[in-house]
Amino acid sequence: MNTYLHNYTHTQQGRLANYCRTGELISIDGLTENRVHYYRDLVYNVVDDTLQSAFPLTFDLLSEDEWNEIVHYFFSTHKCRSNSIWKMPHEFYLFVDGNDLDIKKKYNFIEELLLFEWTEIEIYMMPDVQYPEFKSNGGWLSEIITVNPEHKILQLSWPVHLKNPGNITVDNKNEYYVLIFREKESGKVQFINLSVYFAWLIEKIEIEKKPLVKILKEAESLFGIEAKKLFENTIPFLEELNSKQFILGFRK
Repeated sequence: MNTYLHNYTHTQQGRLANYCRTGELISIDGLTENRVHYYRDLVYNVVDDTLQSAFPLTFDLLSEDEWNEIVHYFFSTHKCRSNSIWKMPHEFYLFVDGNDLDIKKKYNFIEELLLFEWTEIEIYMMPDVQYPEFKSNGGWLSEIITVNPEHKILQLSWPVHLKNPGNITVDNKNEYYVLIFREKESGKVQFINLSVYFAWLIEKIEIEKKPLVKILKEAESLFGIEAKKLFENTIPFLEELNSKQFILGFRK
């Protein structure tokens, strides 16, 4: 009896969910048909509002028709897997990334724009990571630098973090890196444009956990830049990252 009730309820709920997505109504027991469209409107509006809030740059870039078309297509054909509404934008990004859509031909950077906007949400909502023990003062060259663990570096082909998306052209395609991290105290998410060298440097500092003087020796060989120039360019950048709360200090 319990199994019957469970299966029956599941079937009715599934039919209502399918109607909300597709607009195709299959008989649902106890339903008032002239009112059921309110359910679909309500659910769609929640989806649309969530995506507009998650992707403000993308929403501003697209025309009203373009936005409505892609959201309707996502809403009617994609069965969301997550039960957390804040994770739905990630599924939207994956949906756009994994489907052959006309809009990707017009805006060939749209996948990276969605990824950039989603990553800001992901970093903001990520579970707290235990910070390493560190001291505020130390020697840049001789000691091991500690960094904020709540971060991600994106490698991009388009400057979606630097330019208004409406001003991006084919001539802007290049190699870009952006550091995205969450401030410990405020929870605010910051992003910083990186050169290839500084993206490499941050990863080296984080992964290898060895004094900067040794990392610069490797950089001198890898990038073909003399040690003095590396030092002159690197220390001010590290000081800036320290002031922005990405570099925490030095390992105790």
